[in-house]
Amino acid sequence: MIKSHLVLGVFAAMVSGCASTNIANDYTNLPVTQNALQGAEWSALERFPARYPESAALNAEQGCATVEYVITPDNEVKEITVITATDKKFGIEAAKVIKNWKWSELPKGLITQAVKTQTRFDFCFDKPNQSCTTITPEYSCPSDDVIYATGVRLN
Repeated sequence: MIKSHLVLGVFAAMVSGCASTNIANDYTNLPVTQNALQGAEWSALERFPARYPESAALNAEQGCATVEYVITPDNEVKEITVITATDKKFGIEAAKVIKNWKWSELPKGLITQAVKTQTRFDFCFDKPNQSCTTITPEYSCPSDDVIYATGVRLN
């Protein structure tokens, strides 16, 4: 009796392990398409910057985060992953904003296969007479698809 329960328990664990592995790895082998959202087909997507973390703004902290994610043919975003960040708080805000972009407002059938891409978020402060978009930062995160979250210093 004990042997049969043990065998059934191992089999159930193997089956449930296989099922969860298949679900979790749907896009594992999908290659990253750099600058995927720079194409004309994505021009209708409303992309806005991440919220500048309050504690970072108060402490005049600047940094970046690169987020990787998958866009499905149903205009859903899946597997949002922070690839790198100069500080955890920048990564959290960058990952949050991608979910809030207006994916559902895109036309259906825009893509026929899932696309994995990356976006870099730079959290920076403008300098007098110079936008942070033109300043070479002291920090570095990968990706040429850049969205700037500009902080404001209050003196």
